[in-house]
Amino acid sequence: MSDGSQEETSALVVSARSGDKDAFTALVNRYQEGIYAYILGRCRDPEKAQEVVQDAFITAYTTLDKLEKAASFRSWVIGIALNLLRRRKKEIANLDLLEGATENRQAGLEQLANVETLEAVRSAIEELPENYRTALQLHYFDKQRGRVIGKELGVSEGAVHMILLRARKALAEKLKAFAPGDD
Repeated sequence: MSDGSQEETSALVVSARSGDKDAFTALVNRYQEGIYAYILGRCRDPEKAQEVVQDAFITAYTTLDKLEKAASFRSWVIGIALNLLRRRKKEIANLDLLEGATENRQAGLEQLANVETLEAVRSAIEELPENYRTALQLHYFDKQRGRVIGKELGVSEGAVHMILLRARKALAEKLKAFAPGDD
């Protein structure tokens, strides 16, 4: 199924930004099924996936002015959904971590270090420019190649390689100062 052209998506985003609710509904109808399938693949829970996707579209609607490239609406909403899913998993992990720590303090401390590391990586990724975040997400999580990433970002395949290189370098720089256990 085709998601429609980037030009159509851009036009719908522009209309939605100016208050056209039907344009946003068209965006939801166009991308909801694919984003749901993507999130369902991540969490394997149909009910949770549906909740996350609904919340992601609500967040997208209320923060539509923050979308830098209108044509990248789909990947932007996927990013929102992934962040929501991660937060929910983290909340559950934190509850499990507390229970585990009371049973076995050392195991709990090791899990806490892992949670801190993951949080540092997530925070560092969120601080990157949108095109870096999108490129990293498509490359590492969606397993996409340069041509597909370039189409999503609106750049050439060669530019994608430079964006990925710079994104990895920027991420490494942000994580350089992070050392679990240092207080």
